[in-house]
Amino acid sequence: MHSITNRQFYSIPKTVRFFAATALSLGFTASLVFYPSASQAGNDTGVPAELQGEWRYGRISSIQYQDSYTGQSAAPNGSSDQFQLASNGNYKRNRLIQINTYNCASNLFIEEKGKVKIEAQHLTFQPSDSTSKGQICNSGRTYSSRNTAKPETYQWSIETNDYGQQVLVLETADGKGRAHYGRPQ
Repeated sequence: MHSITNRQFYSIPKTVRFFAATALSLGFTASLVFYPSASQAGNDTGVPAELQGEWRYGRISSIQYQDSYTGQSAAPNGSSDQFQLASNGNYKRNRLIQINTYNCASNLFIEEKGKVKIEAQHLTFQPSDSTSKGQICNSGRTYSSRNTAKPETYQWSIETNDYGQQVLVLETADGKGRAHYGRPQ
């Protein structure tokens, strides 16, 4: 595995890069390993009880490409974000994005952990360790990097969805991105 170069990055179609940047701003993930809650003793992070625990967001495209020669369907486009907040402010987060354009399937997986900072209705993920892995266009061009995740701040609120379930709403600082996270069933 090697790091992606600027040249490789800009060889990705512009619409794919735009979609990836937009989806990454909301977040994405594949799986999350159990993360134990920590004691409230010494909790100076102020993580409200309603935010503690596991949260999941996911979106998958309802449109799928089918190769007219082989008849095989390409994997759908999608993104997911899954994180767990402990009472002491520690978090683990996993995000995944998969983009398919005709015969080009690219994906990016980001795993991170760190501290979350809560100030009023603003939540900031402050990663202390992260790993990013990905593949560009089915080509075997893979890349991996460590500790490239940057702090991300969202405005948060707890709302009730149309099904009567409590959801965590995270909105990007510019107000252009808004994602609804649910609890695992």
